[in-house]
Amino acid sequence: APGGYQGTMYQTGHARYRPFVPPAHAWLHREYTWHPSRSTSQDPVLICDIGVREGLGSKLMIDAALKQYPKVHLVGIDPYGNLDYAHYDDKKSYRSDYTNKMKNQLKKDMADYESFHLLEMTDAEYMYRFRDGYPIYDESEKILKNYTCVHFDGPHQTVDVLREALFFCHRSHVHTTFCFDDYKKYDMPSIANVCCRYGFR
Repeated sequence: APGGYQGTMYQTGHARYRPFVPPAHAWLHREYTWHPSRSTSQDPVLICDIGVREGLGSKLMIDAALKQYPKVHLVGIDPYGNLDYAHYDDKKSYRSDYTNKMKNQLKKDMADYESFHLLEMTDAEYMYRFRDGYPIYDESEKILKNYTCVHFDGPHQTVDVLREALFFCHRSHVHTTFCFDDYKKYDMPSIANVCCRYGFR
């Protein structure tokens, strides 16, 4: 929520570890800022937003990435459907307000973003189905296997975030950025330790 967001950024190849709590008026901008050098490659870049909700984060991620890369594709992962599941380590499962009505509004709001690909599935289903890469069709078929930025804002149980982090660690590259939402609500030190073993700092 605005004013309550907490994130941690890891970036391979850089000595950078910085938890932050942005002010309410700037939380979306600060949330998605990263600083790789301007790419001259024409190869498409793949970024991922786990937990899309209303899509504001996805929009800002695309806008920021397009300032660095000429071609960007964002995969948004969110099943919607008002599912009943355990959101946090210390709480029982419950239904949130991620309804199909919200999803339909998101599709309207993001209609002008050709770079946005909404996949209506859970994080576990995505990691199973697209473990070999994500296909892009733009005058030719390309299978994108590495992610330049990942925002972890889906399930907030430690086991779920750790599983996601491992999946994307194996599919990262130099300058890949990980942003973790609400990191104080799960075992972030253990997840950070795993990321560090893959070259994140």
